[in-house]
Formats: sequence, structure tokens, C-alpha cells
Amino acid sequence: MTTPHNANRLGDPLRSKKKRGAVFMVIAISVIVHVLGLGVFGIIKIVETIAPKAEFEAPPLEVIDTPPPPPPPPPTTKRTQRSMPRPQPLVAQNPQNMDVPMIEMKDSDLALSGGRGFGGGLGELGGGAVDAVRLTSFGFDRALEGTLTGTLFDFKNDENGKPIKGMPAKKSGTNMALIPYFEPIVRKYSSNMDVDKFLRDYTKADANLYASYFIIPFQSASIAPRSFGAEGKIEPSMIGVHYEGSYKPQKSGTFRLVGRADDVLLVRINGKIVLDGSVVGNYSSWNYSSTNKRKDEEDLKVFFGFKENFYGVTGDWFNLREGVDTEVEVFISEVPGGHFGAYILIEEKDVPGLQIFSTRPLSDQDKAFLRKTHRDTAKFIK
Repeated sequence: MTTPHNANRLGDPLRSKKKRGAVFMVIAISVIVHVLGLGVFGIIKIVETIAPKAEFEAPPLEVIDTPPPPPPPPPTTKRTQRSMPRPQPLVAQNPQNMDVPMIEMKDSDLALSGGRGFGGGLGELGGGAVDAVRLTSFGFDRALEGTLTGTLFDFKNDENGKPIKGMPAKKSGTNMALIPYFEPIVRKYSSNMDVDKFLRDYTKADANLYASYFIIPFQSASIAPRSFGAEGKIEPSMIGVHYEGSYKPQKSGTFRLVGRADDVLLVRINGKIVLDGSVVGNYSSWNYSSTNKRKDEEDLKVFFGFKENFYGVTGDWFNLREGVDTEVEVFISEVPGGHFGAYILIEEKDVPGLQIFSTRPLSDQDKAFLRKTHRDTAKFIK
């Protein structure tokens, strides 16, 4: 039997050749495509490497006009001195070593001119310049270092200026009936020196005065309201001045006060009454030492125009420490009206002699003023 051509596998070599050619073509094309791809990729990378980087341009800045500078301040006018003539200036760097001319004054009232202040003599006046400081027997019209603040009260009228009901009627001359009426008021106050009660219940002068010493010679009681600028507003009967503040003593030691007033004088140091120098009445619970009383009656320390039966009263001993704040309260009062006076001196234990009690060193201006108030002051100025 004869085998057909296909059966004898005569076409196999031919088909194998065709298959191999097709595979070769696929591989070649694939190689070519990869080579071309790699070439293109390489060219791109080369171009990126050598090409300059793009620069970003910022948007143009908006120009803002600079605001004009503020206008210059208006010119100031320099304060000029008063055209009125002034007394010889009482100014010194070391007032304790300066000769001061005697000062003319009326009723213990003095205006001290000082321009830019008073150096070490009168201390700093609140850090500012002043043209004049008025000085009276009741104090300066401005607060100085070491001074006590003084307030004048009218015990005849309430805080609204209206007469207080029940006040003893005045018959003629001085009203002596006011003394027993006024005693319980002051006695209650003296137990704690509650000046706030006075402020709530009674009329007070508009202005304060600031004192460091208390030398008020015996004279008309009208000096009090006049000194406080209340003349014509406050009648000089049943009035009183309360002083309070603190100071730093210049020396440590044991001291006592000697003083007197017509009518009322109370002094409290660090919360304790150390002297009641009132001439009449029972104004405090202070115990006048019998030894001191007997000695005072023998010595009859009568100063500043007081009568012999109004001799100086010696107070209790108390201690002071140099540079340590010391609280001081003083109350002086005139009750029935007429004449008034008060003074406070100080004595150091085992040191003979009395000096003027002051909460700040006496300047030459102070000394000149005190010498003018009364001839007795010279013996107590050291």
C-alpha cells in the first residue's frame, strides 16, 4: 500500500524553518525596541542633566507709600518766675551750717520762697519743684519727709456743716459750759485715736497742714482757723487738730516728753498715750505719775507765754530706735474759745536739758522761724 505524502512527514523540515524565522524576528524586534527605548530614555536624562534649571520669578512687589512722620510737638513755654520781689533765698546744700537772716512774719505765719526746692533743709516736696512753702505754727502747707498730717475739726458742727443738737448755748464771753460737754467726746476718742469717727461726725477744714514740731505760743485762738485757711468759716471754739504719721528717729535711747496746751494736748507713741498735757478736764485715761507731778509743781516749767499755773507736764518714758518707723499721733484742742497755745519738748534719759520735739531734723529755716515765734525757743534749739 502506498503512504501519502503527509503521512511520510515530508513537510516537517519546512515548517520548522518557518517557526524559527518567526521567533527570530520577534526577538530582533524586541531587542530593537528595548534599545531604542533605552536610547530615548538616556537622551532625556542627558538633556535634563545639562539643561539649566528653570528660574521662578516672584510676582512684582506692590510698592506702599511710607506714611509721613508725625508733626513735631508744639513748642512749650518755659515757666517764668513771679515778677514780684522775693526775699533772700533760704537755700543751701548743707542747711545745718548756714546763717539764715531773721524772717519777718505775722501771727506765726511765714511763706518760704525756694524756687527749685530747699535742698536738704526742707526735704523733697513730692519730687517736684515749688515756688513757695507756707509755714505756720500748725505746720507746712505741703507734706515734707517726716511730717505728720494735721486735720482741723470743728466739733460744733456735723459733717454737713450743720450745728449739732444739744450744744450748750453760749451766754457771754467764752463758753465754759463746753468743757464738760467736750470731755466725753475726747476721752472716747483718746482710747484709740479713731480719727475716722471725727471725719464721719464733724466738720473739717478743707486744707491739711503738715507739722514736725509743736511750738504754738499762748495767743488768740483765731490763729488755728487762720492757719488752716478757714478763718470766717470755723469759729475758734471747740475746735481741735489731729496729727498722725510716722518718722524714723535719728538716735536710739529712752526719752520722755514735756508739754502743755490750753486746753487739750494728747500724744501717743506707737499706740500708747505717753503724755496728757491738758490744762483742765479729764480727756484721757493717762495716769500722771505722782512723782512727776510733784516735781513739775516744784520746778514750774512755764514757757511760751503760759501762766504759772499752766506749768509743763512731764510724760512717761518710752524707747526709740534709730531708723525704725515710729508711729506718732498728737491731738491739740481749744474748747471754750479765747486764747490757745501748745508745745511739746523732749528729754533724753541721763542727758540734762530739754529740746524741741521734732519728727525731722530742724533746718536753719525751721530754727529761724521758731526763734521768731517766741523768745523761749532759743533755749531749746540745739
